Amino acid sequence: MSRDYSKYEIEDFAFDESFQKWVFGENSGQPGFWEDYISENPHQTDKILAARLLVQELSSDENASELYADLKESVWEEIQDRVATKKVTFWNRLSAWKIAASILLASAVMIGSYRLATTLGTRDTLPKALAAQSKDRLFEEVNRTDNVLKINLDDGSTVSLSKNSRLIYPKKFGPGERIVQLKGEAFFEVARDANHPFLIYANETVTKVLGTSFRIRAFQTDPSVVVSVTTGKVSVFAQKDMEQNAATGGVVLTANQQAEFTRSQQHFTKSLVENPIVLAGERDIQFDFNDTPLNQVFDLLQAAYGVEIIYNPELVENRTLRVNLGNESLYEKLNVVCNTMGMSYQVVDTKIIIETKNKPDS
Repeated sequence: MSRDYSKYEIEDFAFDESFQKWVFGENSGQPGFWEDYISENPHQTDKILAARLLVQELSSDENASELYADLKESVWEEIQDRVATKKVTFWNRLSAWKIAASILLASAVMIGSYRLATTLGTRDTLPKALAAQSKDRLFEEVNRTDNVLKINLDDGSTVSLSKNSRLIYPKKFGPGERIVQLKGEAFFEVARDANHPFLIYANETVTKVLGTSFRIRAFQTDPSVVVSVTTGKVSVFAQKDMEQNAATGGVVLTANQQAEFTRSQQHFTKSLVENPIVLAGERDIQFDFNDTPLNQVFDLLQAAYGVEIIYNPELVENRTLRVNLGNESLYEKLNVVCNTMGMSYQVVDTKIIIETKNKPDS
């Protein structure tokens, strides 16, 4: 008689022999069964993913004992409550550390993310610097929800993790560099610490900061890695250069700038972000121009957005502008100014070039 998996919880899946064989790629006598089951029962996906992680974590006696030692103090009271309501047969089937693991994973599934404590060396994709710097257990946070998942790090930094993205980080940063690994997309707000640079490994890139806010998009299937800066200054390098202590081919980014790293060519392209925003320290600026000299208009826009605006002094000499600008984007403001003054502009790398508008041939 086939089993009814519809009422299975995480621990039930984890201790099902057929499920365990599927996790380890062994012949369960039911080829394709679990793939088909997940496809036909999407509401069980979270439980199955958590159970899969549980099986993998419990597969090693060494890992299991370390896991129990780390979990025992924080979850022991909850374990006792659980055990009190479980039948003796279930207690015989699960030792205390197994219950602890299932409790934590079940709780994580309720919010759509998984935090898995792993021992160093169990993940072959970890950058050497992260494994070497992290004496404590590493955590892996995975966001399977449609909402952004906020992660608070040991140093006071925060990471807003996007859907289908994961972050690997130490429980406690060591005395040297602060190192994490990103797979996917996230917005970082890094607590400033000039003595302990913050490094993010993402695909073939390393982003290095002291304290700033920025976004990284680095999904494994994407052909490029994009780093865009909101505040402060960021340096981005190819990982191979960083590991060879030859990090001279990277790029330095400031607010409203971004770098795109083409993975196939190992090449950086620097540009402005799609929609530059007013810098945090310049938000009180008023874009109300009343017969304002045109050079002062461009200088004000440059200061407000941190974007270099280049123009020929003769082009703006003895010219003034009367216009009230408000919540328009930078490019909308430039359109208004240039159209009013018979000019045009173009974006070249991270600069904006002001030119005379071409007149149609008569």
